[in-house]
Amino acid sequence: MQADARRRQRSNDNYFEDVPRSKLERQMAQAGEWCEPITLRPPNEATSSTPVQYWQHHPEKLIFQSCDYEAYYLGSMLVKELRGTESTQDACAKMRVNNFAKKKSLKKKLQK
Repeated sequence: MQADARRRQRSNDNYFEDVPRSKLERQMAQAGEWCEPITLRPPNEATSSTPVQYWQHHPEKLIFQSCDYEAYYLGSMLVKELRGTESTQDACAKMRVNNFAKKKSLKKKLQK
């Protein structure tokens, strides 16, 4: 009984390694274009301003599939933490500061 369980576990471990998951991956496999796993350079080499050392998702998922994220905005401001009225007030304050800075730079341009 334990030998059967181990045999099933071993076959299940390797099952998804060679099976393409998306439609594009299946087409590539049928055309014989399926090759070794894709490697991406680390994100800190992609741009100079990125402090992240590792990608959050596998390269195949980034290229052949999609990643879902949720973001909350108030107007054009990203709300990082939902804290009730406090996060709303913070977003409104940021919008006021941005609008003031835009108006100020526009006045300077018009004066020239």
